[in-house]
Amino acid sequence: MDKNIINHLKSESRWLRLVFMILFATIGYLAGSLAVILSIAQALHGFLQGEPNARLARFTQGLNQFIFQILQFLTYNSDEKPYPFSDWPDQPANDGDISSQ
Repeated sequence: MDKNIINHLKSESRWLRLVFMILFATIGYLAGSLAVILSIAQALHGFLQGEPNARLARFTQGLNQFIFQILQFLTYNSDEKPYPFSDWPDQPANDGDISSQ
């Protein structure tokens, strides 16, 4: 084997990242499942109340960004670990967005 490959295999940081990737892949799966459940709840709320729940929309906006951060980390597009190793994603205030109502 090439010495570079052996050195990469011995790299503690690469193994640690793999552990974090497995952890965040599991968390991402659970967060995605939660997003599906909340979207169903939001649809039901829309049918019953005639409009989406603004608090739920704000939370799911942060949840969506959290899932995106996990995907960025898993695909090596970011070295920053998502929440709880960093702050929970901020929800930007968009004027036309349901979450700003």
